[in-house]
Amino acid sequence: MKKARTSVLTAVIAAAAAAGGYFAINSDKTPVKPETTVVQKTSNKFLFLSDIHLNSFSQNTDYGEDTGMILWNAFLKKADSVISSEKPDFIVYTGDLPAHYGKPFFLPKGMRTQHNTNLSTILAGLRTMADTNKTPLFYLPGNNDAIAGDYYSFADEDDNTPLSLVPETTNPYPALNIDSTGQKPPFIIDDQNLKKGYYTAQLTDGLQLIALNTVIYSRHFKNVDGGNQLDYGNDQMKWLDQVLDSAKVTGDKVYIAMHIPPGKDAYGNTHGGYPDNWTYSLPTSTDPWNDDFLEVIAKYPSTIAGVLYGHTHMDELRRLYDPSGKNITEVAISCPGVTPQHDNNPGFKMVTYDENSKELLDFITYHTVPSATSWGNATYSFNDQFGYSNQNTLFENLIQDNLDSIHSKLNKIYTVKNGAPSYDIESGIEVFSEN
Repeated sequence: MKKARTSVLTAVIAAAAAAGGYFAINSDKTPVKPETTVVQKTSNKFLFLSDIHLNSFSQNTDYGEDTGMILWNAFLKKADSVISSEKPDFIVYTGDLPAHYGKPFFLPKGMRTQHNTNLSTILAGLRTMADTNKTPLFYLPGNNDAIAGDYYSFADEDDNTPLSLVPETTNPYPALNIDSTGQKPPFIIDDQNLKKGYYTAQLTDGLQLIALNTVIYSRHFKNVDGGNQLDYGNDQMKWLDQVLDSAKVTGDKVYIAMHIPPGKDAYGNTHGGYPDNWTYSLPTSTDPWNDDFLEVIAKYPSTIAGVLYGHTHMDELRRLYDPSGKNITEVAISCPGVTPQHDNNPGFKMVTYDENSKELLDFITYHTVPSATSWGNATYSFNDQFGYSNQNTLFENLIQDNLDSIHSKLNKIYTVKNGAPSYDIESGIEVFSEN
């Protein structure tokens, strides 16, 4: 059973747990006590990857650059070792496969050779890693992944997607090493919208993955597949609600995974850029998708067991609030990029979750330096870094902490141990309605 929901007001959340663990802040609801029994349960784990941004035409890598082949091969060797020893139940990859090519975003057909080579190289490498270890791998699209270029529709003018570059009929993307009959987890539940970049899968007994394409919600997004951004965004939001409602009926828990997270982009907000990752002016100025998403999430507190995202390249988190702005409904965690393109150290995560409730418990971040020829053994535990109790879920720990404390502790790991960020990250932690 999920999470007792706790009313928490905005900016600085000063009040904390009173004696006995009960707490409430400016709440019109009865205070409730979070469950703290997961320590007696068995924890499972999954590998969390994102934002490799491979430049297969370069060997070396430095801060501010995409991943060259030396770092890529070091990552593959390290990830193979971690999977082999830790035996995660599955792998989730939250998008952005190839290198950046600068503006303009659109790549004409005659200029896609390098892009397609990067895409096929990284997809083939991930397939080999997953196949060698016989581990299911679930991929969803990032903004750099479309064949037509950055922030374009997942399918191109010819209805091809990046997955068309590595076809395999017996073990096809987006979900590798799954049961094709749909009789035993893992298997695909619904891939009718795969050309648009989203689907659902059964990960294990009692646990589903909703893989979203949140690139659709970016102000930069453009269709080249004959579709329309407004229709695509609205359709996916309705679909999300329907899938969550279906999971609620069956009693399954759900992880929601995406590339671009909802809420403010801390870097852009500090540097005068676009303040929001999701386009707040669409579908209408009074009904933004960010608010729609928060409203849907708030409806299913006992169904959603975790929210995962990439895109920022940093080791960050976000607390999602219901439309009232008073109640934290979910905590979303990112996966740092393997690329050090945002001046972060390369990293990826092993996430532990409770076998019964499916709630996220902790994660280990594996990290290295961009120039590494071999990955090394540097790691840190989230609970250890934040001084959190291993008896609680990640959600329970994070709703009981105050914003100043979270901000201070997050500064220490935000760039994956490459020092404090050069900009204010506080604006990106709390995700509120825009109305």
